[in-house]
Amino acid sequence: MAEFECFPDHIRKAVLEHISPDENVEMCFIAGSSLSLNKDFVVITSKRVMVVDERTMGYLGKLYVNIKENVLIENIESIEIYKSPINRLFGQASMGLKVDRYKYLINNGSAGEINKAAKLINEIKQRSVKDE
Repeated sequence: MAEFECFPDHIRKAVLEHISPDENVEMCFIAGSSLSLNKDFVVITSKRVMVVDERTMGYLGKLYVNIKENVLIENIESIEIYKSPINRLFGQASMGLKVDRYKYLINNGSAGEINKAAKLINEIKQRSVKDE
């Protein structure tokens, strides 16, 4: 599991701009790194799951931060964990977060981190149900 403070400054800044002051970062990890060079920075707070990546702006080569997913945990209906043959080979898994009729995917994370993330999301969801 990665430490939020170790994420690049521009990634941390983008995440902090999109969360409320009363949210705590509960878990972070890096996914999407099996065969592609692109990394997804996954941040789970006390209220949401965010997936952030870096993109290059055209031929200028300028990096910018892209918020791929920003899902409120209270809206997540179910969580599915997938392990393709390539995922198994690399010790990885993918996670689908079902919201309404849409499924958000977190691809190619460490299988252990994906399992911990799913458990944490369910625990946060249970806490929010008890608080209501």
